Amino acid sequence: MRKTTIGVIGNASRPGETLPGTLLELAEEVGRLIAEHGVVLVTGGTGGVMEAASRGAQRAGGFTLGFLPQSDHSHANPYLDVALPTGMGTMRNLLTARTCDAIIMIGGGVGTLNELTVAYDVGTPVVAVAGSGGWSDRIRPTLIDDAWLDERRVTALTFAETAADAVAQAVARIAEPRRQGGLQAHLGAAGH
Repeated sequence: MRKTTIGVIGNASRPGETLPGTLLELAEEVGRLIAEHGVVLVTGGTGGVMEAASRGAQRAGGFTLGFLPQSDHSHANPYLDVALPTGMGTMRNLLTARTCDAIIMIGGGVGTLNELTVAYDVGTPVVAVAGSGGWSDRIRPTLIDDAWLDERRVTALTFAETAADAVAQAVARIAEPRRQGGLQAHLGAAGH
């Protein structure tokens, strides 16, 4: 039986940088609520928002998976059930954006913005937590009709005020039909 997945994207931790405690508490609560819904949590597998969400999910008995940018396990946060060392660097952003059933965006820098635009293009529903900073707040004034990244109107970006609202929206949006086309993968001779 296929498991439902929700990705959490947002600020990574950088050496010498301390992320706001309120941001990490929010991410941990989102992770906990995802686990309580019986959904698998998917992240980029490293620190910051990804680690906090993974911690919340694991402590609630959930299952966590992380797509690491590195080619080994050395940067994996300690709250992953499965760490996949992709060796893809930031190209690993494609994996969460394309493979998750829905995504929750908390804060976020340029990597998060990249994941958002890929998710939009392939039709993965994204719920941004308003007030969490970063691109979760910066993106809203640029949207068409407070929902769309461009005129194609692929899948609406929605906003939540709380962790509970974000997870409830993400779970509900999983049922939305996905876009056909967009960012087609090269299959090569084996994929015909």
